[in-house]
Amino acid sequence: MKFYYGQDYYNVDGIDLSPFVLEKGDTKYLKSDDKEVFDFVGFVLDEGNLLSVFPKHFYSDLELKDLNRDKKTNLEDIKLLFDVFVKYTKELSTTSKATKYIGAKPEFVSDYPFASFFEVYKYFRKYGIYRESNFEVKPNANGSVSWKRTIQKAQVIVSNGNLIFSPLYRKKKRQQNVFLSECMVFVIDHTINSFPYFIRLPKTGYKISSFDFIKHREYTLQQLRQINSRTFKDTHKKLIAHLINFFEQYKKSPKGGDIHIKINYFDKIWEQMVSKYLNKYFKCVDEFSNSIIFDKSLVVSPLRFEAKEFSVDDSPHRFKIRLDHHAKQGDSIYIFDSKYYYNVSDLNYKQFSYNEILRGGISKNAKIYSALILPNNFECSNLHFSLASAYVGDRKTGTKIIEQYLNIKEVMQTYISD
Repeated sequence: MKFYYGQDYYNVDGIDLSPFVLEKGDTKYLKSDDKEVFDFVGFVLDEGNLLSVFPKHFYSDLELKDLNRDKKTNLEDIKLLFDVFVKYTKELSTTSKATKYIGAKPEFVSDYPFASFFEVYKYFRKYGIYRESNFEVKPNANGSVSWKRTIQKAQVIVSNGNLIFSPLYRKKKRQQNVFLSECMVFVIDHTINSFPYFIRLPKTGYKISSFDFIKHREYTLQQLRQINSRTFKDTHKKLIAHLINFFEQYKKSPKGGDIHIKINYFDKIWEQMVSKYLNKYFKCVDEFSNSIIFDKSLVVSPLRFEAKEFSVDDSPHRFKIRLDHHAKQGDSIYIFDSKYYYNVSDLNYKQFSYNEILRGGISKNAKIYSALILPNNFECSNLHFSLASAYVGDRKTGTKIIEQYLNIKEVMQTYISD
């Protein structure tokens, strides 16, 4: 396997992309900088080659150049990004966001049915490989006596006024592999074998059937649907449904042979990750250093941050504002906005307006702490905006907005931590 590395919004020049078939929209041209950059986060795989495109500022420019020059195998980072995708899609599947679309494109795109695979694996971890139970009844065998078969087939001997049946027919429960079992083994072991850099789970331990489930995909689906029609137990029906979904979604040669696993709008994941990071490690805001202080020894932050909407408009439009991360403690209000930006060069008017709107609804003694939370490959902070004294008016202090940069790798590791 040859490894290639990119980064969202990073120049594609100098990276050999010839082994891969990129889709329209995977890159974009920045006229202001006269360069072509990646415009997604995720993976593109073909036989023997893996392109991993990480989020903005995951690596420094020097680190990324070294990775591509030396073709280093950075499996821990590859696995970390894939695990973030898995966690995010699981969260979507438990909410109404599961079918959410932005414009005409879905947030998450995968040519491989990983979601179905993980559901099948969940069944395997809990129940093992599906087995069909049959009872084998034989004379003079081990097991409990089958009186019905004994009475039907055994000779009856009368001895001292007692009836003796000979031989005794005994029954023994026998587990048998069936089509469903072989199908499960294939889905689990084929997926783990195909994506060893993403999935590090134990295989089933069973021999994969010589039957080609992929080549005979329509027959496989036909058999699964027939089995489903005569299955009544809910746990088994759910297993069959996930197997059907797997084969319905499986594409033998997508996009010229490449498999794409990507998210088009990583800002959605960034918001989710920042939310968890704040709710776990946030301690306070240091007004002297203009930075957010995090305590990594915390299990949970003393503040609870959540997305919140405010109805702020009396016009017929009834406009609302939505805050990504809002918390309140006594006379202190925290207004944080997660920004998946490459850099910040202009005033964030949106965040400034949030401060000014909400200020009118609080007491003069209340304090608003405002920050933009951005990704970086190390933690640091800057002062984004501080209202000039000439415009403060009768207030004690003017609006101040912090730029807080978080180490994106640490935020991702926290996100998948449970």
